[in-house]
Amino acid sequence: MQALRQALVRSTLFTLLASSGLLMPVAAGLAALALSSCAATAPRRACALEDLVSAGEVAALRECCGEDLVVFDVRERAEYDAGHLDGALALPYAQWEQLSLSAESGLTHEQAWIERIGSLGVDSNDCVLVYDGGKMTQAARVWFVLQHFGVENVAVIDGGHPALQRAAAEGKCALSTASTTRAPAKFTPGARGAIGLIEREALKRSIERGEAQVLDVRTRAEFLGEDLRKNARGGHLPTAINLPHQQLLDERGQLLPTHELERLLREAGCERGRPLVTHCDGGGRAALAALAAARAGYGPVLNYYLSFGDWAKDSSCPVVKD
Repeated sequence: MQALRQALVRSTLFTLLASSGLLMPVAAGLAALALSSCAATAPRRACALEDLVSAGEVAALRECCGEDLVVFDVRERAEYDAGHLDGALALPYAQWEQLSLSAESGLTHEQAWIERIGSLGVDSNDCVLVYDGGKMTQAARVWFVLQHFGVENVAVIDGGHPALQRAAAEGKCALSTASTTRAPAKFTPGARGAIGLIEREALKRSIERGEAQVLDVRTRAEFLGEDLRKNARGGHLPTAINLPHQQLLDERGQLLPTHELERLLREAGCERGRPLVTHCDGGGRAALAALAAARAGYGPVLNYYLSFGDWAKDSSCPVVKD
């Protein structure tokens, strides 16, 4: 029943995305992806992942998927070397962040990213888990990039390394200091994930037409233009709703239950059934918010990945202070 519910939701998202004209093309196989079962359609893949898994589920997933489970630790290398989930690979997060935000190597450079994903040992049948040091935004960024480029079975480990440490203390998983490597693989993209990518001009048109709702998950000070970060201008996009991303997490740094996320977004002013665009200053917080909004049943959900840092550079893009 859970798989069927997900299929219906994602099928609806695809229909709305296709009609909205707001995003880069999303493959027509999206609804089929939600229905897919590894055992039924891809013999090598034993498990089908949701977009978020608990630390306590990792051992069962490893047994289920075997060598087809790939886990990425996106923390600093020194943190990885000090102790990580047994079998996890170190992913060069800082490099991925820089490349994904650069005009010369960003998310429009599809072939380069396909090769980069394959170089990490990910093939088209693998199940991929990503975790960070507990911020959730770093893992969410990598998750967004992977699902955007057609890694069909990818999830964030809820709560990151702190949650894995708690699970290890309870005997639910194992930690290790041994470095793990994986041979490069041939990665062939599958259907893109449920979270679409929207760029500046498309978003600008959407706001002008009153089509999409914009969810700004920066801090209140950023939203009001009091904290410019590295931007020349401060403030927010017209019509934007502010919901700082920290409110999406509980006291342990884990994503709130779906019913609480739904309530939080509703009370902030988000409407179900309308395209929802998340953004922050540079993509990471927006990726986490996109994951949360999709889990709560909002959408179709799109990530303005380049976010306010990109918007503020263009003087033709209006910025509001209130």
